[in-house]
Amino acid sequence: MRSALHVLAAIGGALLLAAALAACATPTPVGAATTREQLQARLGAPRAAYALPTGQRLFYSDRPGERQRYDFDANDRLLATQQVFTRQQFQQLAQTRHDSTQVQRSLGPPLRSRQEGEKGSVWTYSWLDFGTWRLALVRFDAAGVVQAVEFSEDTLADDRYR
Repeated sequence: MRSALHVLAAIGGALLLAAALAACATPTPVGAATTREQLQARLGAPRAAYALPTGQRLFYSDRPGERQRYDFDANDRLLATQQVFTRQQFQQLAQTRHDSTQVQRSLGPPLRSRQEGEKGSVWTYSWLDFGTWRLALVRFDAAGVVQAVEFSEDTLADDRYR
């Protein structure tokens, strides 16, 4: 009986330790009353920040392959948050023919970009799509308007790559 209690206590302790470690690894949810200052105190400097007509937009990459967008009003109160690295978000760029400024304000800065002479440029975003690393190649014409978005597997990526 006594050894069974020890086993149960050891299992209980292991479960508590696992739960505590999981809580440390999981980002704390951000509530509607969060201020920009509180978010920056919690997450540090943003990956990118852009002025909006009614406030400011911040981008954070809390986990490899993901990017969160936080919109704040003129009083620095959180209005909305969104995970922007999704297939739907990338596809919408081509459908609405965003320009390069709009793309940056929607997704944040690309992983890399390259010029293709007079034809335009290509921006590359690497993201995690249901456990598979993908590349989204956003193709711009010479005027800086999205012409197409192409997807491929990112065969070089792993968590150390980010």
